[in-house]
Amino acid sequence: MSSDDDGLGILEEPEKPQAPPKLPKKEEAEAEEPKRPEIPEEERPKIYTIKTQVGQERNVADQLAGKIRKKNQGIASILAPQELRGYVFVEAQDFETLSQMIRPISYARSLLEGEVPFEQVEHFLTPVSAVAKIAEGDIVELVAGPFKGEKAKVTRIDDTKEEITVELFEALVPIPITVRGESVRVLKRKDE
Repeated sequence: MSSDDDGLGILEEPEKPQAPPKLPKKEEAEAEEPKRPEIPEEERPKIYTIKTQVGQERNVADQLAGKIRKKNQGIASILAPQELRGYVFVEAQDFETLSQMIRPISYARSLLEGEVPFEQVEHFLTPVSAVAKIAEGDIVELVAGPFKGEKAKVTRIDDTKEEITVELFEALVPIPITVRGESVRVLKRKDE
């Protein structure tokens, strides 16, 4: 838009954008995926393991995260999986810097020598279904909802919605009740 002396604006026709040059098929496929710059091996963060007091994994991770917020010293991530008791994984640039950072943390016992391959930690990063370990015929206790504390038998499992259908033992008439997978605790397996 340009202006004249009288303050009126005159619309100019915008330039037509030029079409991108046609690329051969092979180059076109390469152009679609942006290439990530390769990080040299010595600069890549490595995964190290901190041995902790059992049950204090979360506290160690929180204390370490607090130290990182104050002064970032090359730590990329912290993982304290619930399934693995007594250990915390840390993705860091340097072993020595990490060992200095965990020294004053009360529940951190030691930093294990050597790196952990990503493949060994990868399965902790994918969420597990709430109904994965429940089978039809299992005896469960409801731990949430209006029937909390009631015992029931699993009659059907819906993996996609992560819901299970149960029948209460102490009900006069067997009524199927559908509940979330997280709201039950397995008391007895079908094959026990």
